[in-house]
Amino acid sequence: MTISLLVCDDLPEERANLIRKLRAYEKTHDVELEIETASDGTELISKWHPDRWKIIFLDIYMPHLNGIEAARQLRKVDTRCEIVFVTTSRDHGMDGYELKAMDYLTKPYSQQDVNGAMDWYLKKLSEKRRELTVHTSDGNEDLPLKDICFIESRGHTCNIRVRERTVCVRRSIDELSDDLNDSFFRCHKSFLINIAHAAVIDGNRFLMDNGDSVPISAAKLSESKSTLLAWRAEMSERM
Repeated sequence: MTISLLVCDDLPEERANLIRKLRAYEKTHDVELEIETASDGTELISKWHPDRWKIIFLDIYMPHLNGIEAARQLRKVDTRCEIVFVTTSRDHGMDGYELKAMDYLTKPYSQQDVNGAMDWYLKKLSEKRRELTVHTSDGNEDLPLKDICFIESRGHTCNIRVRERTVCVRRSIDELSDDLNDSFFRCHKSFLINIAHAAVIDGNRFLMDNGDSVPISAAKLSESKSTLLAWRAEMSERM
């Protein structure tokens, strides 16, 4: 699993210290961390774009734009990214609650403190992956992952087939794949299927249990067959 992070602190030595601890966590867990840095809140906001980071480790006391104000600006455009405040004081508990901070690291923090923050994120991620939250023309909707049959990419939008209905969202298939669990398989550059809803492979397509069919690219045909067989074997072991 790849997790994109930002470490935002005005002191280079503090950024380096946190990055060392994050790399130590990476070596002992099944994750790959993509770490970027920023030296203050202004740089953070200038670098931001949708879905760029999963977690921001954000120092509070910085010149120019401090961590609290940067978080307020961020939350106007991004409610998905997790924030971990890094601070010498716990005086900002109410701000953290308002800004939906995931955790606090109080300086000087230990390796165990960093491990705890990362473990908490992975636990929350596991819970989130039971549902896919999407924004549609009718507002936000939580789609149970178990009910999604497949996702089809159409340019900058995706059609999500949820049993007998289709939900259209303005997100790329790559962005959506980050929010899915291991039941989903990329059988074609434009299609992700929920292997739990695959009934059989017929030539170069999956026949799904709702009656739909999904194409399989030639490059993915062998892997598609082995993935379906592995899924059936796993289900047999659970029964």
